[in-house]
Amino acid sequence: MSAEAWAPRTINRNHAFISMLIMVPLGGAATDIYIPSLPAMEKFFHADAFAVQATLLVFMAGYGVGQIIAGPLTDSYGRRIPILITTCLFVLTSVGIALAPPLWLVITLRAAQGILVACSAVGARAIIADCYKGDERKKAANWMTIAWATGPILSPALGGYLQVWFGWTASFWFLAGWGVVVVVIASVLLPETRDETLRKPLPEAFAVYKSMVIDPVYVPTALGMACLISVMYGFEVLAPFYIQTNLHHSPVYYGHLQLLLGSLWLAGNFFNRIVSTKVKAIQIITTAAGASLAISILMLFLDISGIFSVAALIVPAGIIYFLMAMIWPNGYAKCLSRFPDAGGSANALVSGLFIIVSAGFTAVASLLEASSAWPLWTLYIFVTAATLVFFVGFLRKEFDYIVK
Repeated sequence: MSAEAWAPRTINRNHAFISMLIMVPLGGAATDIYIPSLPAMEKFFHADAFAVQATLLVFMAGYGVGQIIAGPLTDSYGRRIPILITTCLFVLTSVGIALAPPLWLVITLRAAQGILVACSAVGARAIIADCYKGDERKKAANWMTIAWATGPILSPALGGYLQVWFGWTASFWFLAGWGVVVVVIASVLLPETRDETLRKPLPEAFAVYKSMVIDPVYVPTALGMACLISVMYGFEVLAPFYIQTNLHHSPVYYGHLQLLLGSLWLAGNFFNRIVSTKVKAIQIITTAAGASLAISILMLFLDISGIFSVAALIVPAGIIYFLMAMIWPNGYAKCLSRFPDAGGSANALVSGLFIIVSAGFTAVASLLEASSAWPLWTLYIFVTAATLVFFVGFLRKEFDYIVK
């Protein structure tokens, strides 16, 4: 990053950028690392699949609500102190789950984890809004998205090995360790990036949400992002049982598949950086969402026709991951640019909305019990169509640009 890319403030911006890259993936890892262990947890707790899936769904709900709270909190009190306090508590909840309490307590602690990790996630992401402007903010948002993607990319594969070697609790011991690393980084390396002149009393910081929820660009963009990210969360809730229980593959095998899908999401982000310098954003969005919808419809018909295999699931899902990831940085940068002086709240509300909305979609899809992948393709048809409607139907003029 060039020195002129940063806003002219007397902080160590290199330290801030490095700290952000380390902290941002924790939220994704906390979501995904134990996904390969869901079938094992079902057996351990003698529970049905939906009860175990609830550990992910309540985390997502807490993660969404927590970010909406954390936005004004970090805008009012700065980034560093809220990150430190909530990450310390996150470490304690991770240890609590790793001690294998009853399932109801695991579910409760997972909800608390979602709320707590949301604060560190919002604070870390807001560093981009604090330190970048204009086109450089778009580039930095892309790097932040890439850093965030490393959580869901790497953690399921790691979680598969931890499940085979040590059992389902190992993933939560790992999260506790990562949380300790974040606490050390926030204590030693991270400077306070929030400009004191921009801080407001907490009630005033919350009041900015009123402007956001009536903004004709921010809200459709946020809802479009909520729909497109549902392709990722829907797969994570539905696929472990289908692949491991119905198709009889191991947690490690499933983890490797998630690694592949995550890599394709990352590749989509990188590819967007290349094509967005030459192609209008609206053309990228229309092509990516339209192709994803067509693939989802085709795969639903093939699934109903009796074509069941890992390849029939992973290949089309991987293409959709790649395509939807191309849309993501465009939407995220647009949301941040609408409210540059409230970076914490701007990124918190959009993130909270996409987590809550995608959790709702995924919860409904998880109730559709099936021995094949048709519930997943049904979900994909709905969310890819909705993505197309929100971005193209409501925001065509706003995204009719070429990133320089």
